[in-house]
Amino acid sequence: MGFLASVIKILDDAARLASMAFVLIVLGVMSAQIFFRYGLNSSLQWSEELSIWAMIWLVFVGSIVVIRQWEHIYIPTFIRVLPLKLRPFLIILSKVGAAIFLAAILYYGVVVFLGPSNAFSHNIGVSSKWAKLSIPVGAGLMLLMVCVQILEDVQRLISADWDYFANYGKMDLDQDGS
Repeated sequence: MGFLASVIKILDDAARLASMAFVLIVLGVMSAQIFFRYGLNSSLQWSEELSIWAMIWLVFVGSIVVIRQWEHIYIPTFIRVLPLKLRPFLIILSKVGAAIFLAAILYYGVVVFLGPSNAFSHNIGVSSKWAKLSIPVGAGLMLLMVCVQILEDVQRLISADWDYFANYGKMDLDQDGS
């Protein structure tokens, strides 16, 4: 998994940089809109649409970063009450469920992207197809990240890494002894 780990690291770093860029785009465009509207009394017609598209991309690309370390919001209460020997199976099953869900989003994202209902934005001069592209790109990369996590969990299960599964879902407060 050395090559795969390096590819995942590169994708994760790229997603982090892209997320930062999208945040800066939204911040810059909205700041410019505020200045133009209230300072110069003349609105920018394209600012809202560009900000929305950047936020859409931010959500899907930022989700790649979050899902890589399984850092999204989840409540591990049920996993924590299970006996240690059963936890890996539920953890892996939940990630398989997430992978199936992401595969469905990927499929329908491609359908939407390739579909006929793509309007041309006269405000920013491009097709709405580019905003819709964020769905299959984000879902596909999230699916890759989840599949790698499933492989890592299966390897930990095979190697009997019970410490990993014992600490799975512990909150930060629990880990530092507070």
